Amino acid sequence: MAILQIKKYPEKILKTKSEKITRIDGKLLKLSKDMLETMYFFNGIGLAANQVGELSSVFVADIKPDGKQKPIILFNPKILSCKGNCYLEEGCLSFPGISAKIKRAEKIVVCGIRPDEKEIKMEVEGILARVFQHEIDHLNGIVFFDRVNFIRRLKLNREYFRKK
Repeated sequence: MAILQIKKYPEKILKTKSEKITRIDGKLLKLSKDMLETMYFFNGIGLAANQVGELSSVFVADIKPDGKQKPIILFNPKILSCKGNCYLEEGCLSFPGISAKIKRAEKIVVCGIRPDEKEIKMEVEGILARVFQHEIDHLNGIVFFDRVNFIRRLKLNREYFRKK
């Protein structure tokens, strides 16, 4: 496995929609494992492929990297339904040092394909639902700055580029 380079805002690939996966092969499985390794290395809890320079529709997540829960790898993820709303502070490996309160659904139903090529549909809530929504946004070319109002976005941009 390898540690991949995290793409940082404002790199164009972060605003580019990923491509649907038609076949899960060894290259994609290696990418997903490298993404997990990279996510752990940078102390993240989720990572989308375009954050490491790939336009494949895959993300990884692990909200409890203590070995008690298996990490999640999901190809071609899609949100089927959302319930409730909450605002929580969110950060992103592609925006180091920056966070903002983002409105997300509290509970979602998601479908996708597991690494064993089986389709899966699951209901997730809490922090895992937030991570899934954040990573699926990435795969759709949406960054968390896009989820705040215009004035807040200007302030976040100024803060981000001051820290860079």
